[in-house]
Amino acid sequence: MTELLNIAALWHDKPALADYCRDKLRDPHYANWDKSLLAFIVEWHDDNDFVIVHTSGSTGPPEPVKIKKKRLINSARMTLNYLGLREGDRALLCLPCDYIAGKMMLVRSLVGNLKLTVIEPRGNPLENLEGGFDFAAMIPLQVHNIFNSPHGGKKIEAIRKLLVGGGAIPARLEECLKKLNNEIFSTYGMTETVSHIALRRLNGAERSPYYTILPGVTINKDANDCLVIDAPDIADSPVRTRDIVRIFHKNKFEALGRLDNVINSGGIKYNPENIERKLEEIISGRFIISSVPDARLGDKIVLIIETSDPRKYKSTDFKNSVNGKLPVFERPKDLFFLKHFPETGNSKIQRKKITDRAVTQQLIRERGKN
Repeated sequence: MTELLNIAALWHDKPALADYCRDKLRDPHYANWDKSLLAFIVEWHDDNDFVIVHTSGSTGPPEPVKIKKKRLINSARMTLNYLGLREGDRALLCLPCDYIAGKMMLVRSLVGNLKLTVIEPRGNPLENLEGGFDFAAMIPLQVHNIFNSPHGGKKIEAIRKLLVGGGAIPARLEECLKKLNNEIFSTYGMTETVSHIALRRLNGAERSPYYTILPGVTINKDANDCLVIDAPDIADSPVRTRDIVRIFHKNKFEALGRLDNVINSGGIKYNPENIERKLEEIISGRFIISSVPDARLGDKIVLIIETSDPRKYKSTDFKNSVNGKLPVFERPKDLFFLKHFPETGNSKIQRKKITDRAVTQQLIRERGKN
């Protein structure tokens, strides 16, 4: 809504801004995305020294987390300084403020005194938007949709510094982005670390497969090779993740996959994300590698594809293409299809729910044979 495009004019008058947002929250014409933004601004300017943020729900039920406002401010300053953003730079908020990514775009704009434009979160946020920006953050699906729209590459290049986070970036999309002439970064972070603690450059001469941690952050690994993050300015204690990593030169790491997703099939452990990367060239839509129970192997590797037309994936040609990309032991032993992958509120796929539906399909198949 047009009023939200001009709230920056009130940022330095906290009582006026809070009153403005409270008044707008009573307006029945505002949509949910508007209200989540207005409610966060009110919360940001209340007397508490903390805000309540909900986790994404990608690895479990969304949970409320209490985070001190000073930690959000510290995180914002880390990003602003690392990217060299200055007062008056133009920022775009096109993510919902229900989750940390959208909240932090607002906080960065407040802390850095950026000129913020707020628009409704949608699949292609630049579709009806003119002009360029110095800074924006998007999920991979939004970037994909923009790139595949008319003049999409030019529209993305009109954002001087673009953060892409909230999910894995498909290899095909990364290949499309690498030649663009702006600065595009993949982010690594979570609610518990107040958004990202590391960035990976996706294009230009500084393009890299490794994430570089921001100043003030140190990293190491636990016994399971999972990343442990120590960032005293943004977290009270070290954050122990479930992400398997390789660490290079103390300040860089490569994300290999989630410990929770590791498949033990026939006594051998497989990283599904590693297998998925090998198949991205031959599967255009969304898919995951997972496992279902098997009498002989304990669990067997399966491929689950999001599609309303499974026929093209049942062909011998497709099977041969999969076999050509994978060694024998990594090849899926079965294939399942879902019309729609279940998602969290901020568009992350829910792997466990997807796998549960595949297990249900397998049970139905087995009953049909008996």
